[in-house]
Amino acid sequence: AWVVVLVKMSAAEEDTELRDLLVQNLENSGVLNKIKAELRAAVFLALEEQEKIESKTPLVNESLKRCLNTKDGRLVASLITDYLQVFNLDFTLAVFHPEINTLNGLESREAVARELGITEPEGNKNTPLLLEIVKRGRHKEKGSSSSAEGDQTVHIPKELSPKQIAEARKKFEHYDKDKSGEISKDELRTLFIDLFPHFHKNMLERYVTDEFRAVDKNFSNSIDFNEFLGMYKRLFIQCRSVVTCDV
Repeated sequence: AWVVVLVKMSAAEEDTELRDLLVQNLENSGVLNKIKAELRAAVFLALEEQEKIESKTPLVNESLKRCLNTKDGRLVASLITDYLQVFNLDFTLAVFHPEINTLNGLESREAVARELGITEPEGNKNTPLLLEIVKRGRHKEKGSSSSAEGDQTVHIPKELSPKQIAEARKKFEHYDKDKSGEISKDELRTLFIDLFPHFHKNMLERYVTDEFRAVDKNFSNSIDFNEFLGMYKRLFIQCRSVVTCDV
């Protein structure tokens, strides 16, 4: 009897391992997700068909209906459809179209591209229009990051110039009252406020406190010019647009 029990237990363990291995392989190959999507689509369509048979009034998504009654709303729905079609997400598409209930259909890819001013070169049909819109948006952000008032542009340097370093040394020496080559934390705070009058005072004081604690490793309660210059450079790199206005 014990032999029979052990054989059954061993068989059950082998079945479990085989099941887990099968599930893992299906997940890795993407087949399992496709099966799940197909099941969800089949269930949704079956429920919708059942509602039609029973002559029930379908639930109306009023906010979606109002959106799809606008030109921009239909463009968005068409962009989503184009994305699903490009990547052959057929089961998701089978759910999407009935759920948004577009009786008159949506604009074609060509019509959407023309409406949005997107020129499609040959061989670009495998790229969704949404991706092109995202790329354009990022390109505009980069182009406007250096803009100033009007049509003028401002060049924001990436590092401190020799002139800025020389000016910083003059300021440091001014606050080094005892000419020891070092300044205290309070003097450092005043120095930074003097250098950056447009910077938020509380944020600047917090930066000085954190940096001073990190730099003053020997607890001397003072820092030399090179340590100060390192703090200055780090603030400049982190907040170039604000710092450049002051310097």
